[in-house]
Amino acid sequence: MWDWDATSLAGALKSAATRRSAHHVKPLHAVLLKLGLSASAILSTSLAHLALRCGLPGYARALFDEMPRRDVVSWTSLITGHAHQGLHGDSLSLLRRMVESGVAPNGYTLSGGLLACAGFGQAALAIGKEIHARVVKMSMYGPVDSVVENGVLDMYTRCGNVDYARRVFRVMVARDVVAWNSMMAGCLGSGQAEEAVALFASMVTCKVGADGFSYAIIVDACGELALLKQGMQVHARVIRGGFEWDVVVRNSLVDMYAKCGCVDSAELVFKGAPSLDSVLWTTMISAYGKFGRAQDAVSMFDRMAHLGIKTDGVAYLAVLSACSHGGLVREGWHYFKFLFDGQSSVKMQPEHYGCMADLICRRGCLQDALEFIESMPFDSSVAAWSALLNSCRIYRDAKLGQLAASRLLELDPENHSNWVALSSIHALEGDWHETWMIRESMNKEWVKKEPGCSWVELHDGVHVFLMADRSHPELINVLQTLDSLKEDI
Repeated sequence: MWDWDATSLAGALKSAATRRSAHHVKPLHAVLLKLGLSASAILSTSLAHLALRCGLPGYARALFDEMPRRDVVSWTSLITGHAHQGLHGDSLSLLRRMVESGVAPNGYTLSGGLLACAGFGQAALAIGKEIHARVVKMSMYGPVDSVVENGVLDMYTRCGNVDYARRVFRVMVARDVVAWNSMMAGCLGSGQAEEAVALFASMVTCKVGADGFSYAIIVDACGELALLKQGMQVHARVIRGGFEWDVVVRNSLVDMYAKCGCVDSAELVFKGAPSLDSVLWTTMISAYGKFGRAQDAVSMFDRMAHLGIKTDGVAYLAVLSACSHGGLVREGWHYFKFLFDGQSSVKMQPEHYGCMADLICRRGCLQDALEFIESMPFDSSVAAWSALLNSCRIYRDAKLGQLAASRLLELDPENHSNWVALSSIHALEGDWHETWMIRESMNKEWVKKEPGCSWVELHDGVHVFLMADRSHPELINVLQTLDSLKEDI
């Protein structure tokens, strides 16, 4: 029989929390009560922390509510614990209760609150700003821990306010790799990949050592901008830093090379270090599909099942998309029926139906596609109707295109490309009256077509071209080259 005391109980609680041992929660609680130590804030807090680590938030809150005295450590443990468990609303409610009870939060408490706001996203931005104000007030009495500063930065980026994050980043005294990563990820997530690349260059100049997350972010940014040269340079740094075995970095490299049009290089990265990571395999399947190597995508998907690698909804979406782009009708129906009949644990999503609708549309069977879409068990699927609308434009079916466009305008009224596609269908048919009516409606609704944009990486940098743009410094040479190409064709 174990001779329990406060010291041995504290050790047991710590060990059980490390191992997330749920079956030890109630026995250790019984020991606490038997020893008459339930009034100990330290031990009760440790037990509540163990319960949270084991996924028992209700048990943890009951223990917390029974505490006769709750100090800042007790509150902080509950607040951060709930945030780490993804219970962001509960975490913020506890923070509010703490402030109302008169206990002043410390830096670690505020860090937990910031994590909860970041998890909530834009809806919690106002609360995040309040916590930031407390951090600023705290900084007047001494230096603030970098964990808290990074928490503020991460909160703003994940709440979608990159401008505020930028201001925080600029005034930070010490920017560690976590701060740089948060700022780069925020820029990339808000569609500012160019700034993410520039930040990485600045980080290197400041001699801040990059980690796996840094490389994954910058590789993703290069992929978004199709910057093959810079991507290859980052790849060299990855190898030099010993991060080529990091599965997250490898996923990003495979995706980057695929987006840059180098599917063979993506294949080399994939095969460079054998892995059973499902995300990596799915990324490679998607890469094959985008470049018309549908048979390779199908073979790889089948190998996943053979090797016992879990195939999730994203993997099925990748192989269905590959079948659609590669015209593999029989294989596409095979995988779809496998999902439809419930032979897989994967739950069917509207996106899967969208891929099948696209597959049918690419064969030119628009009426069959319409019947398929209308028989879907979902209320709506933007992907499916978009596939039909695009095919109506290709096959010049104005009547069906009008139906698809009207449905899309109901489902996704903010997407202006639906108006443009419908207008193009009537223009191709020579129905200029309808075309004019649609464009008049677009003007009344303040719908403006975004100009077509393309870019190419060449020697000294990236050259961007916009439709009808005449501001390019080498416009004359570009036009002359186009004329010569037309003559050759």
